[in-house]
Amino acid sequence: MNGLKRVKQRRTDALARVGWDRLEALLAAYYRSEGYDVEHVGTGATGAKTDGGIDLKLRRGEQFVIVQCKHWNAMKVPHNAVHELLGLMVNHGASGAILATSGEFTKAAIEAAQKLGHVQLIDGDELRMMLGPIREPAPAFDSVRMGMRDGVPAAVARRIGERLLSAAEDRIRYGSGRAARKPGRSLAVVFAVKLGAALLFLVFVLLMAQIMVRTIQGLVAPAARPAAAATVPLSPIASPVETAAPLARADPCREIVDVASGSYIDRCGASAPPREPAHDAREQRRAEDAMRVIAESTPEL
Repeated sequence: MNGLKRVKQRRTDALARVGWDRLEALLAAYYRSEGYDVEHVGTGATGAKTDGGIDLKLRRGEQFVIVQCKHWNAMKVPHNAVHELLGLMVNHGASGAILATSGEFTKAAIEAAQKLGHVQLIDGDELRMMLGPIREPAPAFDSVRMGMRDGVPAAVARRIGERLLSAAEDRIRYGSGRAARKPGRSLAVVFAVKLGAALLFLVFVLLMAQIMVRTIQGLVAPAARPAAAATVPLSPIASPVETAAPLARADPCREIVDVASGSYIDRCGASAPPREPAHDAREQRRAEDAMRVIAESTPEL
């Protein structure tokens, strides 16, 4: 029922207060008075849940006309109803169709009926002229005249059904409760929730894309080589002999006298380099000193 337009003038007369099933019965009685053979197939007569979009079937001679009643007092009947009734007319092989309402039709519905043809529109003004003055709906507790239905007065059951149907229709059309009083706020909340969800999803997608890019780069790009350590020129390792202070080496050609045995050891060979005179004198003095030490330390035999 969303998107429907309100009527210009909402009626509150007796016809507006009767039930939708009563309106079907009034139309059936009218067309019988016009000489039609009327078959009341709407839910107002059969009690079925649906009527398939047809309330009355009119036959007179070769004429076969289907009728759909719209007991709408608050909203206008749109052009969709015209197209639906035209499709039903073709499917049932009818020669014409009538769409009647206790209210009003939209401009688009009137133009569609004129363009398509075969569909006659009867609005609230014409319907009241056809039916003439009607009696007010029966009192709710007139059980004597209306009889009983399942232990409940038929009028009561009918009125309860009408009230429930009317309340449901008003809720669908106008809304109810807090949501109806503050539609803007509910729409804003829904929009904010959807926007927040969209932003979260976008952030998730970006994070996943970044992770995938890094993973691909790690697989494709060669492994980064470690930065070469700064090469420090290494000084050649000096041997202990070279680094240490020069030791006094024994002269390979030095003559050594074993004090204990008194033997003389000559380490100078034939390959020894020639000695200088000063060197020979020093050696001679050393040898004499050594002999003197031996003589002093050795007892006489």
